[in-house]
Amino acid sequence: MDLIDIISTPFMQRSFLSAVLLASLFGLFGTFIVPKRLGFMADGISHGSLLGIALGLLLGIYPILIAIIVASLYGFMLSRVSSTSNITQDGLVGVFLSGGMGGAIIIMSYVPGYKPELFSYLFGNILTIQWTDIYFLTGFFILVTTIFVSQWRSLVITTIHNDLSHVIDLPVDRTKYFLFIGTSITLIAGVKLLGVILVSALLIIPVLIANQFGQSLRSTFGLTQLIGIFSTLAGILISYVMDYPTGPSVAILLVMILMLALFYKNIKAKLSH
Repeated sequence: MDLIDIISTPFMQRSFLSAVLLASLFGLFGTFIVPKRLGFMADGISHGSLLGIALGLLLGIYPILIAIIVASLYGFMLSRVSSTSNITQDGLVGVFLSGGMGGAIIIMSYVPGYKPELFSYLFGNILTIQWTDIYFLTGFFILVTTIFVSQWRSLVITTIHNDLSHVIDLPVDRTKYFLFIGTSITLIAGVKLLGVILVSALLIIPVLIANQFGQSLRSTFGLTQLIGIFSTLAGILISYVMDYPTGPSVAILLVMILMLALFYKNIKAKLSH
């Protein structure tokens, strides 16, 4: 089967569309989340939201919907509790991760019969992407992009100059809620394609790669988008051709690109001296 035949397959078209939308969303949030050193937050929320997936499977309700609710609560609590108590953000993320995973494992023991769906939610499966997922991602992307465009100045200052944002009276808390809850929803939206275990790779690694070449926040932002879209589309093709799970295929490709970027930057630095 050649590339044209693969692309013309309906489920691959759905996968490619969802990949472009997801990579764009992750690029939007990752550009602001990673510089704030909140990469661990993504792992904690995505792993902890397995509790919502397990609840959905047990109750017979769409698991992603329950997971989005759980992840949104995580995001709200993370932005709220960390600023009103002496619990650090890393500590709170650790609580979400261990509590969510522990609760999910216990709940899954009550789900009757064989659980093939669980593997898809853990590592991603392009066959599970439906048009309803595309419609949701499209609507969410339009909403998020509108907010980013209207709040760009506030987001940039809050991310790079947090102290200044308080001095000039920017809505810091509102910006934080948007970033945390929006990132949480995006992570869960990517679970069907990339899986709970590795979905955070698409949030973190493209930004790290872009940082090796970007000279400003805007250039890093643009590079993050391009790297995320390319790696996700290529990862889907690899997973289809090689019959690998989608999440690991995308994650390994991103790690390889990052290693090449670091190697190139190191060689370039040595040659310039």
